[in-house]
Amino acid sequence: MKLRSLLYRHLTLFSLLSCCNLLQKKPNFILFLADDMGYGDLWSYGHKIQEKGPIDLLAEEGVRFTSCYSVHSLCTPSRAAILTGRLPTRFGVKGGPLGVFLPGSSTGLPHSEVTIAEVLKTAGYISAIVGKWHLGINRHNSKDGFYLPHSQGFDFVGHILPLSLVADCGEQTYYRHQPDARRCFLYKNTTLVQQPLSLKNLTQTLVQDAISFIKENSGQQKKPFFLYFSFPQVHNPMIQTSRFHGSSKRGVYGDQIQEMQWAVGEVIKTLQSLSIDDDTMLLFMSDHGPHLELCHEGGSPGIFKGGKGTFYDGGLRVPLIARWKNHIKPGQVYKHYMSSMDVYATLADLAGADTPADRIIDGQSFRHVLDDSSSLSDVGVNVTMSTNQSERPLFFQCNDHLVAVRYKDFKIYYYTSPLMPSLYPKTMCQNGRPSDHSKYFAEHCDGLEKQTQPVVYNVEVDPSEEFPLSADQYEDIIDQVDQLKRKHLQSIDNQDNLLNSDYVTNYLIPCCNPPYCVC
Repeated sequence: MKLRSLLYRHLTLFSLLSCCNLLQKKPNFILFLADDMGYGDLWSYGHKIQEKGPIDLLAEEGVRFTSCYSVHSLCTPSRAAILTGRLPTRFGVKGGPLGVFLPGSSTGLPHSEVTIAEVLKTAGYISAIVGKWHLGINRHNSKDGFYLPHSQGFDFVGHILPLSLVADCGEQTYYRHQPDARRCFLYKNTTLVQQPLSLKNLTQTLVQDAISFIKENSGQQKKPFFLYFSFPQVHNPMIQTSRFHGSSKRGVYGDQIQEMQWAVGEVIKTLQSLSIDDDTMLLFMSDHGPHLELCHEGGSPGIFKGGKGTFYDGGLRVPLIARWKNHIKPGQVYKHYMSSMDVYATLADLAGADTPADRIIDGQSFRHVLDDSSSLSDVGVNVTMSTNQSERPLFFQCNDHLVAVRYKDFKIYYYTSPLMPSLYPKTMCQNGRPSDHSKYFAEHCDGLEKQTQPVVYNVEVDPSEEFPLSADQYEDIIDQVDQLKRKHLQSIDNQDNLLNSDYVTNYLIPCCNPPYCVC
């Protein structure tokens, strides 16, 4: 009897410890990031033609954020902000004059910055990336890969686009006769494996990489993981995979979204097959607004004004969806404004990881939105909590210009962006296709127009920013924002602009077999 009693006590203690470990188990994270997708491109965000798919099901099973702002409307600065939780102007990624890193840039995301992968590593996570990077490639020569993800905290680096898709990568004859090898290439980890890049099986390759990583890192004895699945879609050129060609009533752009829906669905199926779906928080968002100048090959900003390149809400508001079963109540809609940088702080918070204390972290945790997250251990971590979103200013900068501020219900502009002329679709969109695939009306900071007095919109009442308010009648709110603006600018050190043509040289462009650059 004593032996049985002793055995029972040990089994009970083991069960209690196992239960506690289960309760304390850290969630896995998967961040899906779309490229150039507009706020209004998904069925769950009100598109009337786009078909419903697994991304929309995430919204039904989780929370849909309706006022998430990117910090910038071009790829490099917006992605730098997501991965660091900081305004990119703090470390020299200022958005101009180049706007983004180029194949021959000798600069990239500074190693002194602490990415979300590096933060999560301190909490025991293993991190992976597949897809688009666009935060720098080489520094000293065409093969050093100094700025690639392996040096920024990512343990597994699958197939990646170190740069981006560009129109010159299109395999259809109306883009160009053949892809430009010096701008279109594919890496696996630090190895250049395909030049020029072929788009035919690209999404399938990324999905296979993601599934392999998940399978290798699932199980009770494995570390929690973070997967950054960065889609090349829906940046032009349009990827026309035969499987998805004609799958959307919306045309080729809708086909791209269908392909992304499929990819998300395949990842979810993998999580379910491994019984870790409940243990994994999934997020889907876009880096910034749509490239409207691409006609039917560009996306929809919904009701918002402007698109990619502009600092109006159409260029900055992005879809954001979070789903975590048994933690986030299904079907929620979160309407308070927030920043794409908040993903950084939130993942750190949920993982019980400290964010760096030696610098300003602009992102704020939205853990409070996740209703049942109080079941997690309340670890004392260095994370800025978002206690009053309605009082929080969001700053939007281009180069050294502070362009606009979102504060309370208002958005105040000190500079305004040029907009696409109303006649452009009639004159430049033949059969729905753009005559110029590289056209932007608002790409560089030099095109911004300085205002003699601030332009004020109440974006809660007037989300399309059609009716500017009288500055004289809103002096109080302008004065408040001016004070916040001055304090903010004082917090930013003078940094060299890393997106400068002085840092671009042809000998840094990746080439697998000089001088041909074909493999």
